[in-house]
Parts: sequence; C-alpha cells; structure tokens
Amino acid sequence: MPKPIIAAVDPRHEDVAPAALGALLSRLTGAPLTLAGAYPVELSVDNVYPEYARALGLEADRAVQRVAALAEAAGVPATATAIRTGGSPARALHGLAEDSDAKLLVIGSSRRGPIGRVLASAVTDRLLRGAPCPVAVAPVGFTFEDANASPGVIGVAFTDTPDGHAALATARALAAPARARVRVLTVAEPLDMLVTGSLDASMLEDVRRARHTAAEAVLRRGIEALPENLSAGGQILSGRPADALAAASEGLGLLVCGSRGYGPVRTLLLGGTAHALVRKAACPVLVVPRAPDDGVDGDRADDRTVAA
Repeated sequence: MPKPIIAAVDPRHEDVAPAALGALLSRLTGAPLTLAGAYPVELSVDNVYPEYARALGLEADRAVQRVAALAEAAGVPATATAIRTGGSPARALHGLAEDSDAKLLVIGSSRRGPIGRVLASAVTDRLLRGAPCPVAVAPVGFTFEDANASPGVIGVAFTDTPDGHAALATARALAAPARARVRVLTVAEPLDMLVTGSLDASMLEDVRRARHTAAEAVLRRGIEALPENLSAGGQILSGRPADALAAASEGLGLLVCGSRGYGPVRTLLLGGTAHALVRKAACPVLVVPRAPDDGVDGDRADDRTVAA
C-alpha cells in the first residue's frame, strides 16, 4: 500500500493551506493524500454529555470533508478523516503519521503574524520537534490555485553534509515533475568576533576570503549535482543562515532544507537553523532527514526522503 501524504486540517477554521500544499506534493510525488482533522474532547465531557461529543465529531468530519471536496475539485482525490483526541492535536496527528507510515506530514502555520509568513503555532512546533517523517509547513494563504501551478523555482539550503545532500536530492526529484528548476543556496556565515576579535585587519580579511572561497566550493558542488535542465544556478548568501534563507525565500515557490535526521525513536529532529527558518520563511518549507549512510539508523533511502 502506498505511503500517504497526511495534511492536517484545523476543523475549527478549515484552513486550506496545508491541504493545498499536500495536494501539490501529492501531485508531484504520486502519493495518495489524506486530510486529517484532530478535534479534542475531554473525557469528563464525554461521560456527562456524550451527545455533545458526538456532535463535535460530526462537525469535525464535515469540516474535513468540505476541504476534501475542494481538493477533489482541484484534481487531487483526498481521503478525509476526523481524529478524536483527549489531549493534544499534535499527538493525534503524530500517531496517525506513525500508524500509516506516512511519506510526509503537511502542517499549517499560525493564523497570527505577517500575511504569508510561515509562523509556527504550538501544534506546528510540537510536530516539528518529533514528527516520524519529513514535514512540510504551508504559509498562510496558500491555495489550491497555488497547488495547481508549478512552484517555478525550488530553493534548496545546501551544505556539503548528509543533510544538505538529502535536501538537494529531494528538491531535484520534485522539480522534474513540476517542470520547475532548482536554485542552490549556500550561506557564508559572518565571523564570530568573540573568536576572531584578536586578529588584525589583514588577518580578518584573509579569513573572510577563505570562508567565501569555501562557500564557493560548496555551491559549485551543489550546482554540479543538478542536470542542466533543472538548474536555476545558485547563490551565496551572507548572514545568519535562518535569516539569509528566509530573505531568499521571498522569490521561491518552495524551500527544501535538511534536518538532523531521525533520532533513536525515528523522529525528525530539527537543528536551530531549520527550526528558525520555518518560523521566518515566506514560502512553503519542506524539511527532510539526512541521507541513510550517515550512521543514524539503517532505514532504506526511500524511507528517508520525500521524493525517493
């Protein structure tokens, strides 16, 4: 049975952004789409007013079904399910992703903050800290019209590490069916003045030049790993990685970055850069685990990246 893409739908607001991004990724990967709406019911309420709990379930189911109908109208069939939880919706979605061996989990962003920004809510935050599969975060306002269009340019935060190569492989695999191109982004971080403060001006310039040369080499390796027809070139960004990548996300249809990989209980672990980037990016962000040959665990490659 194919591994599904699970898109979280908030039954209270019927935010279509995660479902729309899930539809786009389903179209690009061929994975079936499941829309899941988690609704909490206190056990004490259920014991005293079971009819009220049943009504909540019916409302949640109808809300998810309405979003599924929009996905269907956009050309992507979706299975709809409402999940009752006595606690956190994040825990219920995590459990569903685990039980269904999900290929990918798509979640939404906070309804607060600048329009279009990917601002993590409490549920988003919890899932990012421990999802059992790669995670995509949809920005506020992402629509099914966006899902039917090509992402245009897919950015990839590339480092010459297992994390960076996994992100690049996923971006490349998504770009081909999307008729999109991949732009390689490498960040040259500023010098730590606490470490280099004792160097004179000439020495500092030598260190900066060496750092930029190293970044150029990394960028070149990333670009060379792309076929010419998929390449949108690359760029060396300056500044703190999360800030620099977030600024670059303004012109992208999707931004792919790596994570620390899967931990001992097979959960996605976000490093500081990925976690901050999800909060600041202006486009959808896809976080994938590192490649399978880094000693994290023994899973096969097609279990470790979205588009494999």
